[in-house]
Amino acid sequence: MKIEANIWQKISGTPSVDIFPIIPKANCVSSNCYIFSAPEALVVVDPGASAEQTRQISRILTDALSVSQRPVLLFLTHCHQDHSQEAGLELPTGTEVKRFAHKSGVEALKHRDRNLTTAYLYPWNPEICTARFDGVLFASSLASEPAALELSGGRRFELYTEPMALPHGATLQRQWLSLGAGNRLEIYHTPGHSACSISLRIGSLLMLGDLPFAANPGVCGLDGWNHADLLQTLRNVDRLLEIPEITACCPGHGYCVSAQSMREKLRLMETEASNLTDVPLMDAERISALKIYADELLEETAALLTIFSGRLYTVSYCLSMLEEEDGAASRVLESLDIDQIDRILSDFRRVAEAFNSSPMPEWTVVLKGVQVARSLQKVLSAENVRQILDLSLVDRAQRRLEDFLNLVRGLQFFQTEQPGAVNEIITELLKQAKETTLMESADLMEAVDDKSFLQALTRRLAAYSPLRDVQFEFAPAAQETKANIGAERLGDILTNVMEGIAGMGIKQISIDTQVASGQVEIRLSSRERMDPAAFGKRRLDLYNRTLGWLGGSFECIQHESRPDFIIRLPALKTM
Repeated sequence: MKIEANIWQKISGTPSVDIFPIIPKANCVSSNCYIFSAPEALVVVDPGASAEQTRQISRILTDALSVSQRPVLLFLTHCHQDHSQEAGLELPTGTEVKRFAHKSGVEALKHRDRNLTTAYLYPWNPEICTARFDGVLFASSLASEPAALELSGGRRFELYTEPMALPHGATLQRQWLSLGAGNRLEIYHTPGHSACSISLRIGSLLMLGDLPFAANPGVCGLDGWNHADLLQTLRNVDRLLEIPEITACCPGHGYCVSAQSMREKLRLMETEASNLTDVPLMDAERISALKIYADELLEETAALLTIFSGRLYTVSYCLSMLEEEDGAASRVLESLDIDQIDRILSDFRRVAEAFNSSPMPEWTVVLKGVQVARSLQKVLSAENVRQILDLSLVDRAQRRLEDFLNLVRGLQFFQTEQPGAVNEIITELLKQAKETTLMESADLMEAVDDKSFLQALTRRLAAYSPLRDVQFEFAPAAQETKANIGAERLGDILTNVMEGIAGMGIKQISIDTQVASGQVEIRLSSRERMDPAAFGKRRLDLYNRTLGWLGGSFECIQHESRPDFIIRLPALKTM
């Protein structure tokens, strides 16, 4: 079943229930809302936290009530602020409203818990919903006599508790109530994203709240998130989706998808979530630090991709000047969307600028950083890009993006660093810089036909290194220089710094290492004048932050327009 936004449509698998989905552009401020019209009730799932959306919900319900007066049953998939804030809907006088949420969510709202409701994420200090919740879900996990919710005129809704047996001996906590005329609403306890998370089923539709995002960087670790619960829920929902009558899944943010697509997504999530065993709490302090890191990361990534884009534009220009009968150059150009990276980075910059001029949550910038990082990873992973670009540059950008995503998830890269010998790492870097030109020339000389020549020329143009014209002088320390840093990470930082220096037009770079006071020190300098401000403060702060996680530091010391860039790392004793 295809679900379209902002229109009434019949739900397959039910005798007489219609749905009106309200699906705003996905954001972290207000959720989707799903409205159902059944013979004996109107059902609202997650009213959200937008005043405009609330007015739309009220209009839709008022119109439906004018056709047939019925009680309104409001359900929260969980108590987070972006789903619950507007639960106190204003409806026509005389409308009976019964609100339902998991018992732990009801308690969190009752006690105005700003952590469990995630109200702390929003800088405008939003009010927590004060509406009364009559329906306390899963107050008991055992099958029992139905709980009755009394209505006027002697009417009542009965909430039944019937645990659901799943394959492989698993049990899914389930409750249900009748919506009249053979229509039924089923409720499942699906914790992980939060302790109070539930999913709801009406006919062929399964509403999952924020379960599809629970392993995402920036989401895992929110107050109430639980690793073991999430893994069990992902397995339970996967088994639930074996029911052939469930054909579509509706998330708390974004568009509805087929049950098969959701099942594939949740299985990938389970693989990803299996490593999230020690995720730190995503509190306000950590979010602020990640926001700063997102800013720094994107500036550093933008610097890398400036080189990347420049090489692609050079390839484009040179290939467009070639006249070849088979159109090979044209095909290379058509296979590359060079402007896509600029669009992705520009989108992030717009969000960052909006944050600086509005009360946008810092969490929004972190989540946007995650989105940008994943988009860039996808672009850089494209086979056609990897075939024509210098892989060392592509891999450098990919490692920086993965660092960011892992830190947002709470996975700290320094836990898996393999110590490296600094002198050897620097020697290898300088060797690679010299070999690049020789390899490019050899490729062109070995081309046996026009096609292979074109491929070699493309690689040569794309691999143009800003270090190729730099004269390096390396004075290694005589002592052992093994330090607490991996070869790739140190190589990335050194290459970024050297390319930054070369980008100022500097043609001579000196590199010295020494060991003293339990530290390995790397000093980069030049006899030529340069302005370290050209690097950008955020990039320099990023290097210092990264090395700080490894117990080291990055410092720029000014000497009359001849700055020294100094990297310090904890020295490791040879056993």
